[in-house]
Amino acid sequence: MSELMHLIYSSAATQQFDRDALVHLLDRARKTNSELNISGMLLYIDGSFLQVLEGAPDQVEALFDRISGDPRHSTVVRIISEPIAKRTFSDWSMGFAEVSADDLNEVDGLNDFFTGQACFSELGPGRTKKLLHAFKSGRWRSRIEGVLPKAPPSSASEHPEPASPGVSASPPPGTPGLDALPVSFAFQPIFDVTSHTISSYEAIVCDEAGGSADAVLSSYTSTEQSGLLQRELHLRAVALAAKLGLQTGLTLKYAARGVEEADQLMSATLEIARSHGFSNNQVTLEIDQRELVGDSSWFASVIQKQRGLGLRFSIDHFGDARSGLSLIDAYQPDSVALNKNLVANIETHGTRQAIVRGVIQTCQDLGIDLIAKYVETEAEVAWFRSEGVDLFQGTVIAPPTFEALLPDVRYSGPVAA
Repeated sequence: MSELMHLIYSSAATQQFDRDALVHLLDRARKTNSELNISGMLLYIDGSFLQVLEGAPDQVEALFDRISGDPRHSTVVRIISEPIAKRTFSDWSMGFAEVSADDLNEVDGLNDFFTGQACFSELGPGRTKKLLHAFKSGRWRSRIEGVLPKAPPSSASEHPEPASPGVSASPPPGTPGLDALPVSFAFQPIFDVTSHTISSYEAIVCDEAGGSADAVLSSYTSTEQSGLLQRELHLRAVALAAKLGLQTGLTLKYAARGVEEADQLMSATLEIARSHGFSNNQVTLEIDQRELVGDSSWFASVIQKQRGLGLRFSIDHFGDARSGLSLIDAYQPDSVALNKNLVANIETHGTRQAIVRGVIQTCQDLGIDLIAKYVETEAEVAWFRSEGVDLFQGTVIAPPTFEALLPDVRYSGPVAA
């Protein structure tokens, strides 16, 4: 189990807080959180709270139970609770901001967002920042009905960088019997059209000439063979990416057959990545939801454990086969890649547009990246940009390159949101 977790919740104040009351609340929270080694931040606007708590799971959950019972707020909604590899707010027992609606309209963000003059735009690109953007645009705010009485600065309860656990060891050897497997990889970028940067490269298995590897891989059908094959493919993909000098994220396919072996395979993938100089959070496992079998709740627990070590997860082919919003609830992925059938010619299909808008809103509310994958035309990119999507993968952006990384993506199509 991870040694750290974060818990993010929102709530509505049951009384108006003036500046003195907020300062009093914050002072008490900082004292308690310092004693419990809990860090985080508290945002207050127009009677709504958004709070992030980070620390040991038992301490965070116990504090959240106390917070939930505090009569000074209600409608407490747990948005996210999951293991983390390291703290986002390690320097604060509780960062704090009281901001106005006008402040929140500043897109690039809040020069005095935290005490110590750190600003909103300096947060990393992780889930917390995405949730703050969702809060900024009005999501996760519980509304106050009517005019509430002013609260006295009193009362009893609080409202409020350890080392990442790693996978040790030396580089694992190639899987026995697969050393001569005639495969290699092409790399296709996942591109952020807003920042004009490559966020990750997906390693796509192919034969040794750069063609389809389906015939080579088709004989590995059993659960045991599938697990051994995936370990070998991950080993080769990571080794080639390291040889090519990859500096961005690396996305590896993971067909989730043989759920009972998932924990060992994911641990082995982290070990392989670390042995080639990659950090844990550079690696994303792209789960092909079409091949999910077995107990989904058990598989979700494995994902949460590995996420606590820094491994990232994406649901691939979202919107196909058994895929649904229940998968997002179960797995809480870092990203979702839409299935080709939803993306193709979306600018002319109203039903698909309605479905995808719902997925986009869900991802925004939960701080999940949405990737418009398989984009082949500028019209498709333009529609997704009009809905605020930033991440794209497809031939119109850049094709896969065999055993090579593109030095840059020179996309000149639509970028305005």
